[in-house]
Amino acid sequence: MKHLMFSVFVLLMLSACDDKPEPEQTEMQQTPEVTLQQQFDSYKGLAWQVVEALQNQSTAQQLQDLTLKLITSSTGLFLNLKAQLPECEASLQAMAEATEFQQQQSDDTEALKNVITINVEPELPEFAAPSCYHAQKLLLNPLAVYKFAEQADLAQSDYQKAKLKMTDSFARIKQLELITAIE
Repeated sequence: MKHLMFSVFVLLMLSACDDKPEPEQTEMQQTPEVTLQQQFDSYKGLAWQVVEALQNQSTAQQLQDLTLKLITSSTGLFLNLKAQLPECEASLQAMAEATEFQQQQSDDTEALKNVITINVEPELPEFAAPSCYHAQKLLLNPLAVYKFAEQADLAQSDYQKAKLKMTDSFARIKQLELITAIE
């Protein structure tokens, strides 16, 4: 009888040990890794919001807010592209740092009380391949739109130029999707 009870006790202990790793596995499954395609889709979604604001001729402040959101949210995209485009690592790192700086400025409550200053012409390394040029445009086009939105009164031509910049961003995304799919 003692032997039977001891065996049951050992089985219970072993089954208790087996149950512990499962919660760790579910925690890992709950935080899925964001893929490059998901980041492209996120960028396109935010860029489309900017285009819709331009089509609706939204106020300069609304355009600034939307383009700032697009700029600051693209950090992960640039960091993730480094694995796919190693020849662009220096350029992508510089772009990620520029967007992180913009994020820090927009998060700073003191900066929100004052005018947020954005460096619309960040220093980026020379690109080593056409893919680097396409990637840089994903930062430079929204910065150009932000620069248009800094004006108090936006003319019809400003909205048109800004729309062209955003259309160019969609073309660059398509180029990058094709390049990263091939490799």
